[in-house]
Amino acid sequence: MNSPKLEAYDAAWNTWFAEQGIMPLRIGYERLSGDPAATLTAICAALGVQAPNAEDVKPGVARLSDETSLNWMRRYRLDAAI
Repeated sequence: MNSPKLEAYDAAWNTWFAEQGIMPLRIGYERLSGDPAATLTAICAALGVQAPNAEDVKPGVARLSDETSLNWMRRYRLDAAI
């Protein structure tokens, strides 16, 4: 179930960033959900702004990772032949 349209969008963004000489800060879900405070600190550092106090960083939602989401991931990978 690969989406050529989504892959084309992704490739276009990568091309645009390269043409502009921009190295995007890529942050995946696992990194963000695993340590939101450290991820926010990295984002602030990349932007050159002062990071908030790590103790003040409290995500408003819980990480979505359970058997249901794992099953969806397995189904997607099977459908997409990843």
